[in-house]
Amino acid sequence: MRASQAKVFVADSTLVTSECRDRLKQVPASMRRRLSSYSKLIVTAIMELAEREKGVHNTPVVLATRHGDLQRTEKLLRTLVQGEVLSPTQFGLSVNNAVLGQYSMAVDNQQAMTTISGGEETYPLGWLEAIAQVSNEFERVLLVVADETPPEVYRKQQNSPIHAFAQAVLLDRENGREVILDQSRESAEHYDAYDVAEKLQHCLEQGKQRLVVNYGANSWSWHVS
Repeated sequence: MRASQAKVFVADSTLVTSECRDRLKQVPASMRRRLSSYSKLIVTAIMELAEREKGVHNTPVVLATRHGDLQRTEKLLRTLVQGEVLSPTQFGLSVNNAVLGQYSMAVDNQQAMTTISGGEETYPLGWLEAIAQVSNEFERVLLVVADETPPEVYRKQQNSPIHAFAQAVLLDRENGREVILDQSRESAEHYDAYDVAEKLQHCLEQGKQRLVVNYGANSWSWHVS
C-alpha cells in the first residue's frame, strides 16, 4: 500500500436529503425547537443509522462540513447590518460544532466529537480524518458529511452543494466493506459535493466499485471492495 493510501471498513452508511420528523422526535422538544434545517438533516441521518446499528450513540463522531450552519450565520450577519443586537443563543448555535453538542446531549453520547472544514476538499478530508481516528484511536468512528445550498446572497461566489444532504458513514477498523481512500494526479471528473456523496453511497451499497473525483490539481479515489 502506498503512503498516500488509507484503508478502512464501512459497516453501514446512509444518505438523506430531508429531515424525518419521526426520527427527530427522539430529540427532546426543548432542544428540537432550536435545531435548524441543517441540524435536522444531520440528526436525521445519525438517527436512521442508529436504527440499524447498535452502539452508534456511543461512537466518536467526525463532522465534515464546508459551510456549516450558513443559513443561520447569514441571518446573524443581516442582524448586525441592521444595527440590532445579536442573540447569544443564536450565535452559540451558529458555530460548526454546535450541532454535535446538541446531538451529544440529546442521546448522552460522551465520546469525542470533531468538526472539520477544508474548502472544496471537505468531503475527502473528512474521510481522511475519520480513517486516521479509526487507525490510531478508536475501533469505530461515525463520519457525517453535511451541507446545505448557500443562501442566495452567496450564490455568485459559491453554489455548492446543489442540494442539501447529510451522509452518515459508520467506519470500522476490522468489519464491513473494505474501502481504500487514495490521492493521485489521475485525470477525473469534477462533481458537486452532493453528487460525490450520492455516487459514493451507491458504491458502498453495491460494492466492487471505484469512484474518482477531481479537486483542482489532485484527484481523490475511493476503492470499494
